Amino acid sequence: MRNKVKRAVCRVLAAVLALGVFTGCGMDAGGTQQEQAQEKESDGAKGRYLESDVDFPENTDRVYDMVKLEDGTIRIAAEDSNGQKAVWNLQEDGSTWEKGYDLPAEEISRMALSPAGGAFVVYTEISEPGGMEEERYYELDASGVTREVPVQSEEYVYFMRYIQEGELLMKQQNRLIGSIQMDTGEITEKFSGTEDVSFFGTAGNTVYMVSNEGEIFPYDGKTGEALAKDEGLSEAVSQSGAHTDVRSLECMPLVFAGGTGEDEVFFCSDKGLYRYMKNGSIAELVVDGTLTSIGNPSTGLISLAAADNNEFYLLTVEADSDYQFHLFRYVYSKDAAAVPESRLRVWSLHENTELQQNISQYQKQNQEAYVSLEVGVTEDNGVTDSDALKNLSTEIMAGKGPDLLVLDGLPVDAYMEKGMLEDVTDTANQAQGLFSNLMHGVEQDGKIYGIPLRFGMPLVAGGREVLENIQDLQSFADAVEELKGRKEPQRSVYNSFYNGTYLAAQIYDSCSPVWLNEDGTLAEDLLEEFYTQLNRIYDTDNCAEDYAEFYNGISERGVYSDFVSSVGGGIMELYNDRTMLNFGDILSVTDLAMIHTTIVEKEGISYKPLAGQSARVYVPKFIMGINSQSGAKEAAKEFLAFLLTEEAQKASMGMGLPVHEKALESMAEGVEESIFGTSMSNDPDSYMEMHVKKLDLKTIEEFTGYIKEADTPAVTNEILRNAVLEQADDCVQGNLTPAEAVKQVSEKIRLYLAE
Repeated sequence: MRNKVKRAVCRVLAAVLALGVFTGCGMDAGGTQQEQAQEKESDGAKGRYLESDVDFPENTDRVYDMVKLEDGTIRIAAEDSNGQKAVWNLQEDGSTWEKGYDLPAEEISRMALSPAGGAFVVYTEISEPGGMEEERYYELDASGVTREVPVQSEEYVYFMRYIQEGELLMKQQNRLIGSIQMDTGEITEKFSGTEDVSFFGTAGNTVYMVSNEGEIFPYDGKTGEALAKDEGLSEAVSQSGAHTDVRSLECMPLVFAGGTGEDEVFFCSDKGLYRYMKNGSIAELVVDGTLTSIGNPSTGLISLAAADNNEFYLLTVEADSDYQFHLFRYVYSKDAAAVPESRLRVWSLHENTELQQNISQYQKQNQEAYVSLEVGVTEDNGVTDSDALKNLSTEIMAGKGPDLLVLDGLPVDAYMEKGMLEDVTDTANQAQGLFSNLMHGVEQDGKIYGIPLRFGMPLVAGGREVLENIQDLQSFADAVEELKGRKEPQRSVYNSFYNGTYLAAQIYDSCSPVWLNEDGTLAEDLLEEFYTQLNRIYDTDNCAEDYAEFYNGISERGVYSDFVSSVGGGIMELYNDRTMLNFGDILSVTDLAMIHTTIVEKEGISYKPLAGQSARVYVPKFIMGINSQSGAKEAAKEFLAFLLTEEAQKASMGMGLPVHEKALESMAEGVEESIFGTSMSNDPDSYMEMHVKKLDLKTIEEFTGYIKEADTPAVTNEILRNAVLEQADDCVQGNLTPAEAVKQVSEKIRLYLAE
C-alpha cells in the first residue's frame, strides 16, 4: 500500500526524466554512422529500410505493450479514449486490426504481453478518493480468461517482460529481477550477480541484463544461469553511441528482439536498429536512426519485433507529448538510395535536441532528404567553444562549411560583416503566424540573416508590492536588500543554492544587450555597473558553499552555458514558501503553468518581465542562418521554412518557446494538470511538491501580450557570456573588484577579436 499522491509524483518524475533485408554496412570499432553514410553516398548504393506509421485501432489513447506471437502475428494491448481496454491483432494487410479479447476495466499500471497469447497485468485499486492505492496482479490466458495472482509485495513494479517460453520476468523497485510463480504469487530471484542491473530486455529465451555502467550480460532465461559475457555485443552498443541510462519508467533506452535463428539478435537504441550475431564482432546497422523517428530525441522505445517477412515493428512513446504512442513499421526498399541524395549539413555549437527532433520530422515527410546535425562542442570531444568556432570559420572560408548554422554563441556581427551569411528576409516574411517582433534580432541594413526558432524571456516572480518597485537593475538590487532586512528564518530572498556564477546567469540576459558598442568593443562602464549591482544582490547567507564540488565541476569543464536555468526551476522554491523572489528565463509552457499555479494558490504573488540594464528583452534561441557559400541554398531555405511551420514549432523539449503564435497557444492550452516533485539527493528535507494547474485563457493572453512588447534581443555570443560568468563568483566573494572583473572580461574579448 502506498499513498496515491506519492505514486503520482513518482510517475510524473519518471516522465520528466523522459524525457528513440540489410544495408550491409557493418559497424566495427572505427565506423561511425556519419562515416558509413558518407561511404554509402559516395558509391551510390541502393537499398534502405523506409519507415511508416501503422494506424492504431480507432480512438486508441494509450498502448501498453507490443509482441510478436508464436504464429508471427503482431499484437498490441491498448486503451481507447473511453477507458475500454483490449488486445488487438494486426491483420495480414498490415493496416487493419482484429480484437483478440477485452481486458478488465481497472486502471493499468504495468502490462506485458506473452508470445503465447496471454498477458500479465498490474492493476491499481484505490480504496476511496484521495485514499491509499494498492496494486493487484492478474494473469490472462490466450483467450483472455483472467485469474488473480496473489503476489505479496509492496515494491513498485519497474519493468516486466516475457521470454519466448512464456515465463514472466519482473524488476521491482528494491528487488533483483525475479520470476513469478502464478499459482502462489511467489517471486523468485533466479538471476544471481545482477545487483548492478539497471534494466533488462529479452530476445527469444535469452535475457540481456544492462548494468548501470552500460555493460550487457546475457543470461539463460529458462535456467537463470549466466552465459559467457558477449564482449562483442557490449562493444557494439558502446561504439554505436547509444545511451543506456534509464530516463523514464515508460520506455527503455535499449530494446531487443530475437531473429530467425538462435544466434541472431536485434537491438534498437536512439542511434538505430542493429542486427548482431551472438559472440560476433560486428553489428549491422539495419535502420539508421538519423534518417527515421528512432533518432528523434523525444522518441521513447517500448518494444521491438522482427517479423517473419524481414519487416520490423517498433512501439514507441513521445516523451515531449501527453503520451502519444506510435507503431512504426520498417520495410526494405531495394530502389531507395542507401543515403538520400538530397543532403544538408547543419552545424550547432552545442547539442540541440529540439533541432534533432525537427530533423526527424522533416526527414519522415521527405524520405529523400538527409539532414545531418554536427555539434562543435560535446561532452566527449574535449573541444572548447573558442576552438570549435575557429574550426568552423576555417571550414567556411575554405568553401567546405555546413549549409545551415545555429548562430547561438557565434560572433554573428562578424559573420555578417564578412558576408558569411545568406539573406533570409524572404523566408522570414513568407512564414505565417510568427511573432514578427522576434524576427529582427539578427539583421543588418534592413536584411535578416538569422531567424530564431525558439525564444526565452527574463521574468521575475514575487510579491506584487515588491515587483512594482523593480524597474531596472539598480531598483532590483534595492528590492533584494529591502527583503534581506525582513528575511524569515525558513525563507531566503532567492534560491540559496545560487553561487555568484549562477546568480549572474539568472540576470545575464536582462542586462547583456547594453554591453557591446556598435563597433563590437566592450561597454566597460555598463559591465562594471552590472558587477557592482551583482555584489549588492548576492546573499551572503546562502548555502552555495555546500555545493562547491558541483560548481567546481562545471567550472573545470568551462561550460558556463550550463548555468542557464528556467524560471520554472526556482518557482518551486517560491511556491513552497522557501524564497521571496524567483527570477530567470521562461523557456516552456510548463514554466508558465507553474507560475500560474503559484499566483492562483499563493496570495499576493505576481510576475512580470524582468528589466535589468535593458527592458523588454527576449532571448533568441536556436537562431538559424544559412551559409552564403552553401551549394544547396534553395534546399536549405526549404528546410528553414519547414522549421517555422506550426507543426515543427510544436516540437519541444523544454529548451525554448515557439516563435509561432498558434503553436505557443496550442501548447499552452494542452498543458495538463500534473504533480511535480523535486529534492536534492544529499538533503532528505529538501523535498518539494507542486500540483500544477491547467493554464486559463486569461493567463495565456497576458503572457502573449508581454511577448508582443519585447523588442530587445539578448546577446547570444557565447565567448562574451563565458567571460562574464567566469568572473562572477570571484567578484561576489571579494576576490575581484567590479573594475578588475571587467578588465578580465575585456582582455578575453580582446584576445578573441584578435584571432
